[in-house]
Amino acid sequence: MSTNATSKLLQALWDPDGATRRELESSLGLSRPTVDRALADLVSRGLVVPVGTRSLRGGRPATVYRLDGSVCSVVGVDLELPQLMFVLSDLWGNPQESLPLALDGGSEDPVPLLRQVGEELTEWLTGLSITWPRVGGVGVALPAFVTNGVASFAGKTMPSWRGVTVREILEREVPARVHVHHDTHVMALAEAWGSGWTEGTLLYVALRPGLAGEVRFGASLLVDGRPYRGAHGHGGSLYRAYVAREEMEGCSAKERVDLLVERAVGFLVHAVTLLDPERVVFHAEMLGADEEAFLAGCRRRLRVELAGEFLDQYKVTLAVERGPAAALGAAIAVVEHLRDNPEALFTGQGGERGRRSSRAKRTTVTPRRKGGSK
Repeated sequence: MSTNATSKLLQALWDPDGATRRELESSLGLSRPTVDRALADLVSRGLVVPVGTRSLRGGRPATVYRLDGSVCSVVGVDLELPQLMFVLSDLWGNPQESLPLALDGGSEDPVPLLRQVGEELTEWLTGLSITWPRVGGVGVALPAFVTNGVASFAGKTMPSWRGVTVREILEREVPARVHVHHDTHVMALAEAWGSGWTEGTLLYVALRPGLAGEVRFGASLLVDGRPYRGAHGHGGSLYRAYVAREEMEGCSAKERVDLLVERAVGFLVHAVTLLDPERVVFHAEMLGADEEAFLAGCRRRLRVELAGEFLDQYKVTLAVERGPAAALGAAIAVVEHLRDNPEALFTGQGGERGRRSSRAKRTTVTPRRKGGSK
């Protein structure tokens, strides 16, 4: 059996609508015997399941097949020091479980801290009765510059990590493939999946708490549903974009919002004119009841600052994806890696090794229709 043909079929069936045999033949340019053999192989491994029937051009109903999203789980980790968030997701990006934690000790020495992350993660999965062979990968979100699994923090209020091999350290602690990302990139990815924003250009801006009580601004540019990472993985980063705790001390709620709006619009004016996005999305959940006032202030100030120079063709909105967006986005990044490299699922590198009986008991999983397909 051609691994290439099997991979193509699995990618094609990683779609909420699934596909029939005839649709697979037509879309992939494969012969019927090749489709039949690859499909039988995927069904026998438990990777693909029949989900109903569909009539084509008035013909007889044909069986529709689709990826079984419960065949394995993926884990997302948000390392928003000193806080830690775990999310467990299926292969459709649906969050199943989550756990917030606070890390013990300081954050300056990355090795013991990352070891603790691995220990906490293993203990959590054990409590959920999930074994590591059933985990397709672990995604990690960090407020750091990340290149090939190596992270460096920048900023006087951030840990002094330089060239920390986060992926290598964590892969010594957990028996799974680890994927490390800048936190705002994967938050933007979660937004794309949650809102269905798979076409066009979106500028995503996140407000996140810092170690010293400051408010940090992070940004990511989404192009057709995928974060633009740039030449070195730093695309979308904002230079010294934060409001220090000292600046906010003694401020009323309104004064604090006005200060955040002023700082945000200061860099947004340049970002909007340079990038020309169709939408600007704020994840400002940390502001609580002041979130709407912050959004209104940004809209108002942007109109004033760009009046007469830039047509008001963009929308400014709040993020749809709420809660642990960074951890969920890190999990979704693993899903996208597996979807782009599906051979990992049937060669034993992601998910449970070996064949599963297609008659085994399953849990029906509903795909995320808004953003779960290419």
